[in-house]
Amino acid sequence: MDAGMNTSTHLKAQARCPLQEHFLPRKSSKENLDRFIPNRSAMDFDYAHYALTEGRNGKDQVTAAVSSPSREAYRKQLAETMNLNHTRILAFRNKPQAPVELLPTDHSASLLHQQPKSVKPRRYIPQTSERTLDAPDIVDDFYLNLLDWGSANVLAIALGHTVYLWDASSGSTSELVTIDEEKGPVTSINWAPDGRHVALGLNNSEVQLWDSGSNRQLRTLKGCHQSRVGSLAWNNHILTTGGMDGQIVNNDVRIRSHVVETYRGHTQEVCGLKWSGSGQQLASGGNDNVVHIWDRSAASSNSTTQYLHRLEEHTSAVKALAWCPFQANLLATGGGGGDRTIKFWNTHTGACLNSVDTGSQVCSLLWSKNERELLSSHGFTQNQLTLWKYPSMVKMAELTGHTSRVLYMAQSPDGCTVASAAGDETLRFWNVFGVPETAKKAAPKATHEPFSHVNLIAQLIKRRRFGTKTLDPSPPSTVINRARKREMGKEMESPKEQSSYTVEQLVAVNPFNPEILPDLENYVNEQVTSQTYSLDANLCLLRLYQFEPERMNTHIVARILLKALMAMPAPDFSLCLFLIPERVQMEEQFKTLIVLSHYLETGRFQQFWDEAAKNRHILESVPGFEQAIQAYASHLLSLSYQKVPRSVLAEAVNMDGASLDKFIEHQVANSGWIVAKEDGSIVLPQNEFNRPELKKNPGENVSLEHIARIFPILG
Repeated sequence: MDAGMNTSTHLKAQARCPLQEHFLPRKSSKENLDRFIPNRSAMDFDYAHYALTEGRNGKDQVTAAVSSPSREAYRKQLAETMNLNHTRILAFRNKPQAPVELLPTDHSASLLHQQPKSVKPRRYIPQTSERTLDAPDIVDDFYLNLLDWGSANVLAIALGHTVYLWDASSGSTSELVTIDEEKGPVTSINWAPDGRHVALGLNNSEVQLWDSGSNRQLRTLKGCHQSRVGSLAWNNHILTTGGMDGQIVNNDVRIRSHVVETYRGHTQEVCGLKWSGSGQQLASGGNDNVVHIWDRSAASSNSTTQYLHRLEEHTSAVKALAWCPFQANLLATGGGGGDRTIKFWNTHTGACLNSVDTGSQVCSLLWSKNERELLSSHGFTQNQLTLWKYPSMVKMAELTGHTSRVLYMAQSPDGCTVASAAGDETLRFWNVFGVPETAKKAAPKATHEPFSHVNLIAQLIKRRRFGTKTLDPSPPSTVINRARKREMGKEMESPKEQSSYTVEQLVAVNPFNPEILPDLENYVNEQVTSQTYSLDANLCLLRLYQFEPERMNTHIVARILLKALMAMPAPDFSLCLFLIPERVQMEEQFKTLIVLSHYLETGRFQQFWDEAAKNRHILESVPGFEQAIQAYASHLLSLSYQKVPRSVLAEAVNMDGASLDKFIEHQVANSGWIVAKEDGSIVLPQNEFNRPELKKNPGENVSLEHIARIFPILG
């Protein structure tokens, strides 16, 4: 367990307004002033003595007056050559000497190709906060989550019973709501993905939904928990809540009966909740020192769902959770005061990849959106923020300024600025992640690849000629539009001209752009939920995994192979398998899928269904899998049998009794099957494979005269 609320009180010298600039007063007027520190090595004492004693006498002035212009020009040239053109006695800093040209100008240009490439300059990380705001009455409790930065660039913070909004674009502050004493204080806060609606968890177990644009309460979610709600996490229209009672509840805010799933696994308060970028996995951390991974696809309505992984390596409460933005199955977790470690997990296998001892309580974690870096906030003894380089976990910077444990952190929508709030009642802003490279560089002029339009037309013609399977267009996204514009070398002139492209169109235009990788992964999940299929998109994703193996999501790869199995008798499974590295194929789940495909290709359905029963947890993640295999089995039987016994059919489709009767009735009505009255066997429709016929071709008749010419003995 970790120390929760800090009950120590202190007298405030004067009342402070929330979210106002915080300044430290100077003790005296002489503090914090710059001092002039002369550099003796840069001084010319001989010239200084001359300038003080003889340089300004009348003789020099007379001489200068009678000197001719040519003599004066000669004197200036001589002074510059002999480095005597001094303008001051004391030198504050050294001036760099002019570069000496060792080679003639004519030859220097020819040697440019031999110069080494410029090294990328080291990024400057400011050691002090850019801005400090007052945050009076913020609750100093390790288990709460009182700070969040929405997609509309508005920061929400709960100070006691009141929620304040700070607009980062304008710097203005407004009050959203003050909760009644019997319901408050506010124990958690989280913005919805739209950046307009915000959820508030309260001390009395209720959850309120507010519209920040109109400062209007939309609804109150009751009955989710029996005590305070300390953690919240949005997943599209699903609001996940974690309470002190150890329960995790998924609430569909669109419907009246909002509770749709309940996750039970923690025995103490749930203090951390984070959904993965794909929205398929949920990580939860609790005061019981346990981290759970939950699979959204395995959740069942109105029932308790079993966790996918239970991670018990931490020895203290786990509040800090952060999903990696560049590797979908990587999760970072931080332990409290009794643990002090940051651990990294593969959420598909449940394996701990690394553990780093930080030396202090880990309160919060944030990944950089622009670099492979991780930021952690800590408690006693330094109350610092630490920036780590991943995966080496070398410390890049330590940011100090808070005088109490840094319990809460939030990241700006552009990923550059981090806000931190601590028990010292201050809110600080740090420019720790810097400006992304794409923003630093000016947009280059569009360059067209030679004959790129011809290649695009050829691909589109090919698709129309040979056709593609049923596609479900994905929603438009910024990544898709940006990748499309970059490939075609065009700039959208106005929002009205922006077009939405299907994933298939994006694959046809820009198949090797790594920026479309997240969209392809989301499209695989969409194929699973909507029961559609696109081999081209899946093959494109597997090819991108070959170029960037560190970004491979084995959970997505398994889903691709399952969808390929459902497409049999098409050879899609083999095509996908050729693009998967052998080291990945050696994992247990892929070994199972390879064995299942072998059984299907050889028609050994009894062995297939026995093996499938042992690995039901893998196959049930894709809806419609069993029905697709039953359809394939029926197709294979129709190629081999004219009349199939009922027992053989039952073994092939893994059915018996009433379910088999219903299946046969469906095939009789839709596929032309006939049930024989004498023995109940199934008469299958005729086709070229189960009823082959020998056809005579009159054009192939050879007369006896022609044969006699070849074999004279017959004549």
